[in-house]
Amino acid sequence: MRLHFPSSRSGTETAKEVMMTHHEDAEEKSVFDLQGLKEIRKRPDILSGIKLEVTPRMVMEPRFHANREDLQKLKEIAGYLFYIESQCTPPALMLMKVGSTDITNTVGKIDEIPQDIIDRAMENPPEPPSHGMYPINEEIRAWLKKELGI
Repeated sequence: MRLHFPSSRSGTETAKEVMMTHHEDAEEKSVFDLQGLKEIRKRPDILSGIKLEVTPRMVMEPRFHANREDLQKLKEIAGYLFYIESQCTPPALMLMKVGSTDITNTVGKIDEIPQDIIDRAMENPPEPPSHGMYPINEEIRAWLKKELGI
């Protein structure tokens, strides 16, 4: 059975072929391919899509694509969000892309932020973490606005 995937190359790949392609694309990227602050500053497409109020919990909420309300929520959160990844040592500020089809990819790692700012955000998070991802707090938002000029 062939399904139509608007985001696929020919539009007629099977679900398995699409998943393999996405898997291969993901494997090609490594931590070294993640964009840093310097690269992000030069990307108006990223800068204009940053949503500082979107949290990991909002991204991880279950959604049903046939439900209009859920599709509207997805439209509202699609773009880029910063979060703190707690599953690495030391914890790091990361940038995640949330696609309009609900596919997410971590695309950036911000090494320039002082570690004590990240530590404070994790000690007193604005909301509980989701799957090891902590939301950014007001201090990090202010730092990002200053550093990125947004």
